[in-house]
Amino acid sequence: MYRPYDQSQPFLLPPSLQDFVEAGHPAHVINDLVDQMDLSALEARYGNMGQPAYHPRLMLKVILYGFTVGVFSSRKLQRACQENLAFKYLAGMETPVFRTFIEFRQRHREEMQGVFVQTARLARELGLARLGAVALDGSKVDANTSKHKAMSYGRMQEEEAKLKAEIEGLLETANAIDEQENLEYGAQADGYLVSEELARREQRLTKIKKAKAALEEREKREHPGEPIGPKKQVSFADHDARCFAKPGEGARYVYNAQAAVDMDSQIIVANHIEDSVSDAHATEPILERMEQDLGLPGKLVADAGYGNKDTLESCLEWGVTPVCATRREGNKSKDSGKLDRFSYDWDRDSFVCAHGHVFVFAHEHPTDGTRTYKSLEPVPCMCGHYQTVNGRNVIRVGQSHLAKRELKRIMGEPGHSELYRRRKCTVEPVFGQIKAGMGFRRFHYRGRQNVRSEWNLVCAAFNLRKIAALLRIPPRKDGAAALEPTITAEGANSLTSKPRAFSFLFLTSGWIPLWQPLVRPVRLKATSSVKYARSSLGRHH
Repeated sequence: MYRPYDQSQPFLLPPSLQDFVEAGHPAHVINDLVDQMDLSALEARYGNMGQPAYHPRLMLKVILYGFTVGVFSSRKLQRACQENLAFKYLAGMETPVFRTFIEFRQRHREEMQGVFVQTARLARELGLARLGAVALDGSKVDANTSKHKAMSYGRMQEEEAKLKAEIEGLLETANAIDEQENLEYGAQADGYLVSEELARREQRLTKIKKAKAALEEREKREHPGEPIGPKKQVSFADHDARCFAKPGEGARYVYNAQAAVDMDSQIIVANHIEDSVSDAHATEPILERMEQDLGLPGKLVADAGYGNKDTLESCLEWGVTPVCATRREGNKSKDSGKLDRFSYDWDRDSFVCAHGHVFVFAHEHPTDGTRTYKSLEPVPCMCGHYQTVNGRNVIRVGQSHLAKRELKRIMGEPGHSELYRRRKCTVEPVFGQIKAGMGFRRFHYRGRQNVRSEWNLVCAAFNLRKIAALLRIPPRKDGAAALEPTITAEGANSLTSKPRAFSFLFLTSGWIPLWQPLVRPVRLKATSSVKYARSSLGRHH
């Protein structure tokens, strides 16, 4: 005996789109959260002339949901809207073609920053991000280019000279052939083969000149007045991508994607594409974005890659406490210099060596800011860098050393060591969830501006996914559902250990199998859910 099976059976009543997506499906949460966003900036780009466009809210729901489930290709998004029930529900049965998704992302490239900011603001309104302590880190994400489509500066100079000589030789050959053929056959010969070789070399020369100019401009901006090393490389396909070499893995072209994460909820509150493989100068743009969009945190927690003068000055300028390491864990050799054997008196601006001799400030170099300290009198020890003719010991202290001493002092304040130890289980898992859970391991666009827009979309999709994991859906008397965060007596940021474990597994192992333990099988309503969550938070606070 079998159940009735008839594919030609029509529906008695028109079905609802929501009936095809099971209650508690992540698509309902994405739909709810995107409906709360203000998309006026995106809608302002459309007019009343021409063919009607797809609504920006439709496009954004499909793209963000696609990012959360690892669908990044525009062609795959088109196919999903044709075959996948969750995508059909979010698209309202519309089927935009892949070119529409591409044009939408290109047209609204700058507005994606605002979309990301709205996800962070929504998390903050729901009490999921308080910005008490924010952890900052970066990850190298592969660029859309190959290391085989690149060339070093020295090789470009050689190839440029070689191609110029070849082009001149081909031109001379062409002129000689033209003159000979004109004498033999008249003026109708076109010299086709020579022109083809000439065009190929001219095209290659043009490409090398563009890449060389981009490399020279970058080096002039980052290292003004310094000669360009012959081993500096640039990619022909993406001039903004950076060459990153790691022992045992070889060289590859990457972008340094930065993310500042709320340490209580793992919500990304700021992001940035750093124009370098180093994290040393990434603090200032992150704090600047946070001050404009959400507000500044109380403390910024970062690893040793950020432990330098720039980070300290940026945090002091913005009134943020830097909880930052100054050396890699387990690596003590970098701090074994002579200056680390000295103690420093901040009030008197003087150093004291291990033998008790005092070194007072003498002068500061006007160019690089290096400070010179001298002993008060001739001393028998050899703790200094060198001795003057009268026997006084001298030490030279760079500004970076003083900054690291201040960062060490701040790290030694009560509670900061424990806070720094939490960094590993807050910001670093975010990149793991983006790369392993969402499958985003490589940028699909080229150029820093396009990559920045794509990173905003990835961070926005991650935030929506995280918010969905942190929220519970209690039943309502009217049959609807409400989004409500897990709240304890300590507040919304003090999430219980059970939801934290579920959210981590939920984001790394996939959506469907672990969705049911987090929510009850009740369908979301697009407009009432988040409003109810906000009212619930209002009662708790």
